[in-house]
Amino acid sequence: MEGFWDKFKKGAQEVGEKAAQLGKIAKLQTEITALNTSKGGKLADLGRKVYSLFKEGKLSDEVKESLKDLLSPIEEAEKKVEEKEKEIAKIKKQMGEAKESVKEETPEAKESGAGKVREEAPAEKPGEEISEAKETKKEQTKEQKSKGS
Repeated sequence: MEGFWDKFKKGAQEVGEKAAQLGKIAKLQTEITALNTSKGGKLADLGRKVYSLFKEGKLSDEVKESLKDLLSPIEEAEKKVEEKEKEIAKIKKQMGEAKESVKEETPEAKESGAGKVREEAPAEKPGEEISEAKETKKEQTKEQKSKGS
């Protein structure tokens, strides 16, 4: 009959072997992941190269036909990207024109003084104008409450 320590040693040895096997499996899985990542990058490179050849008209009709289900959506996406880029350029152009029109002053605005900066004395203390506006708002609120009562 085995003693306690013999059973313990045997169990520890089995655990150690299992741990070593699991470590080897983990290492191999990591290597597989790295290889698949590399493969995915190479497939993407291949796809870019094939698409480039397609755009240059250097693919045979047979190859084009076999890849048409993959090439058509790419072409459609490119067209949509171009359209969106044109929209962006148009909006930016309009924004530039809007900026210019804001900078320009109309003759009516010049005559009425609407384009001039207010030439009042600055507030005595920073935030004084804000405080005055708050007081005015409080007074208006009080008036409205008293009218409603």
